[in-house]
Amino acid sequence: MIHILVDSYGCSTERLDNLKDVYEVINSVINVMQVDAIMPPQLIPYYYCEKPEDVGISAFVLLKGGHFTIHTFPQYGCYFADLLYDGYADAQLLETLLKREYPCGSFFLKRIDRDEFDGSDMGMYQSADFGPHYMIKAKLNNTPSIDDYMTTLDNLPYEVGMHPITRPCVLRDNIKNPTYLSGIAVIAESHIAMHYNYKTGEVLMDVFSCKEVDQEKYDKAIAGMFDSFSDVLILRGRQNEQRMDSQQNRHDSHKHWQDVIVK
Repeated sequence: MIHILVDSYGCSTERLDNLKDVYEVINSVINVMQVDAIMPPQLIPYYYCEKPEDVGISAFVLLKGGHFTIHTFPQYGCYFADLLYDGYADAQLLETLLKREYPCGSFFLKRIDRDEFDGSDMGMYQSADFGPHYMIKAKLNNTPSIDDYMTTLDNLPYEVGMHPITRPCVLRDNIKNPTYLSGIAVIAESHIAMHYNYKTGEVLMDVFSCKEVDQEKYDKAIAGMFDSFSDVLILRGRQNEQRMDSQQNRHDSHKHWQDVIVK
């Protein structure tokens, strides 16, 4: 199972805040890369939030055994994208597509094989400072139902201190002969996703937050879900401090005329 993670900075604020542009980006990725989507892309604008820096667009599409997500933060000129897929996924092609659609100042990409990935392979994300991304793998003794997924994805955000902005979307990848049961819930901080393989009895789960998670609450919640599991923590957002400084400089530049006229 291939997972490609992208953190990109220095993008056009206007494009990151344009719903049609985000939709076209997702549609282009799933069609050009020929990954099997099991639904049309879904877009969730998040404009009326407590913290202005959280304003942006979250978008997702469930794939066969995975998902493609984009979370934009227009005020900071950055976005975070994830492609998890049970099949061939060309990381170089994804980079080309995203850079073409969202020209940027810096672009960080990591390709992970979730079947072999462990904590020693965190690479460039090990020293990041934006938010945690937990990658979980568990073996289930009983086949989960759609209701099980709905209950888990409804409750988990509150249990770990996140803020859901959608109810869960839960789908089988095929109506007659499903191989995966997939679900995703979008939160203010990013997303929580689960993909259960009917053949192997394994579930892959992602808990991605663009802010710090209460580790004690997270440990308690995940331990209550699975008898046994493994998880790896990746820290996303290598340029968090730089993007905050850049935004402050931009804000100051727009107020400079006031300094001129009051002197």
